[in-house]
Amino acid sequence: MRTLWHYCWGAVAVLLGVTLIFFASVTLALVPDRMAEERAYQAARPCRAAVTEDCLRSVQATVRGTDIREPNKGGQTHDLLLTGPAPVPRRVDMGKAQPLLRHLRAGDVVTVIMWREYATAVHKDGVTQYSNDNPEGLPLIATAVALAMFAVGLFALYAGGHAVARAPEYAATELPARLWKRGMQTLGAAICAVPAGLFGMWAGPFGVFVLWLVLVAMLLVGTREGD
Repeated sequence: MRTLWHYCWGAVAVLLGVTLIFFASVTLALVPDRMAEERAYQAARPCRAAVTEDCLRSVQATVRGTDIREPNKGGQTHDLLLTGPAPVPRRVDMGKAQPLLRHLRAGDVVTVIMWREYATAVHKDGVTQYSNDNPEGLPLIATAVALAMFAVGLFALYAGGHAVARAPEYAATELPARLWKRGMQTLGAAICAVPAGLFGMWAGPFGVFVLWLVLVAMLLVGTREGD
């Protein structure tokens, strides 16, 4: 039974590793498109005579309500609930309660500034509040998440492959200390994607990738004793 257990979890780990590496690869492949979308949004201007998805267009919508929960009250939500024509979303993350969200009530008519499918800002009575619904930062997030998935996927392949190949040996003894160490290194590599992603605010997705490689190399060098 112990041998069968190692065969089973090893096979599941290999499947998980392949899946994570696949999704990481797809996510990285989409980063250039995310970058192009981000640049297009930053260059967008209010619509003039011709209204297109690539200009900032004004759409009227009605407030259904607000969902505001402050950090000191068990959560952090600053959402505006809307009813309006497509593509106005039904829920918009406004990021904070001020200057407008806290003062809106059900039935209020607001102007939503749309860019493509994003509700980028809400305007009422001379007050404009920008939302978190825009493509800025998505290339950095996608790169950091893909790198973390790639690290975990590689470890899952490594651990699962060893479990399948050495199931009788693992059943007779215990999992080797080397496997646990590789798991901790993988956790560290995944965590390294966080500071790398923050660094990308100045260096872009390529900077995220480079800093992540540097941090992971430092991590591996610092933990190589006993290999």
